[in-house]
Amino acid sequence: MTQRWSAPLCLSAAAMLHPSAAKAGVWGSDPVLGVTADYATNPVLLDIPHTAQTDAAVLIDAPTTFNGDDFKVSVLPSFRIGDTKSYTSINSDYEHLTVKGEYDTERSVATAATGVTRDSNLYQDYLSNGEAGARRDGATADLDWDRLMTERLELNADVNTMRVRYSAVNNAALVDYKYTSVTPTVAWNTTERDKFTLAANAGQYDSLDGNTRSRSANVQIGFIRPLTEMWSLSVSGGFSRALNRVNFDEQFLVFTPNGPEIETIPGRSESSQNGAVYTVNFTRQGERWTLNAIATRQEVPTGFAFLSRQSSVELRANYTLSPRWSFAADAHYTNSQDPQSRGPAVNRTVDYFGLNSSWQWTEHWTLTFAVSRVSEHFQSTNFNLTSNQAAITLSRQFNHFTFQ
Repeated sequence: MTQRWSAPLCLSAAAMLHPSAAKAGVWGSDPVLGVTADYATNPVLLDIPHTAQTDAAVLIDAPTTFNGDDFKVSVLPSFRIGDTKSYTSINSDYEHLTVKGEYDTERSVATAATGVTRDSNLYQDYLSNGEAGARRDGATADLDWDRLMTERLELNADVNTMRVRYSAVNNAALVDYKYTSVTPTVAWNTTERDKFTLAANAGQYDSLDGNTRSRSANVQIGFIRPLTEMWSLSVSGGFSRALNRVNFDEQFLVFTPNGPEIETIPGRSESSQNGAVYTVNFTRQGERWTLNAIATRQEVPTGFAFLSRQSSVELRANYTLSPRWSFAADAHYTNSQDPQSRGPAVNRTVDYFGLNSSWQWTEHWTLTFAVSRVSEHFQSTNFNLTSNQAAITLSRQFNHFTFQ
């Protein structure tokens, strides 16, 4: 982790862990240690022969929490340490650390979170320029405040910022960036079952070299309703507008008394992105089955010149066969329109399907089997990248322990 990111993280963590706040509470930890082995036919998602690869890694998770009367803190470190030290693969190593604090009162909840990550850009749903694996260093901070004004009226405000840098990039389309957004939301409970929401969002996306900028805003109206005891529906939709700007240099041949010379003149180009945004979520929560069907269309930061427009559909299912056996399936389709600084946007689709089963071998040991397939298709060139993967993971859940 770089000093640029670790310093604010340490300051935030120190503020959250101040002794005066921790006197009345208890610290606890639930560490998990695992080993995994996987085989993938094309984990680097490249159009070259002989890309199959077998990897082994150690997985370490050590979630640590503090619970006081009104104050909670979570420290969430997570690591993968493998036998390959490259960040160009789906199975690359990662280092994640998140610190989150929550303060509750009778009518409001305030949370603050900060985190740093180092992983492969392929870890980000294969959509951050998935055909060119690179190390991705990220830092995030988030402030959220939720206030129950009356029995029916609820207010929420969220401020989020992130900074991302890429290393060893093989494709110049991927740029370092920072993104900050503000989202206020008003929720109105018209009845015991029906809730309407009105949310606005404003954000600014800047490349760190200063060459591109995107300012976006959207307004969405939402509706939330439990359909039955098991099924619920959440839907929101609205309109989004983004104003994009790119700075560039143009060179001209000029004739001077000393002969011809090349003169560089700075230029600027501006454009806009307009369109609908929405989210639809069907959820079934049963004793054994949990189902989610989600469809979204949003403008999101993914490391290209401006915000990418992504439309996605995802289906998730979880089934508990017995206290020892559980199964899960995940299928999603995403279409991403990735704008370039000069020229038309690149249109890509990603299809993913995964199955896994977990067996609770003993009280502390769990064995997980997983298979998956990911494919990426570029419409403009009819270019396809595909990887199939199988993995087995053995993890050890240690006893919960507390400390002062």
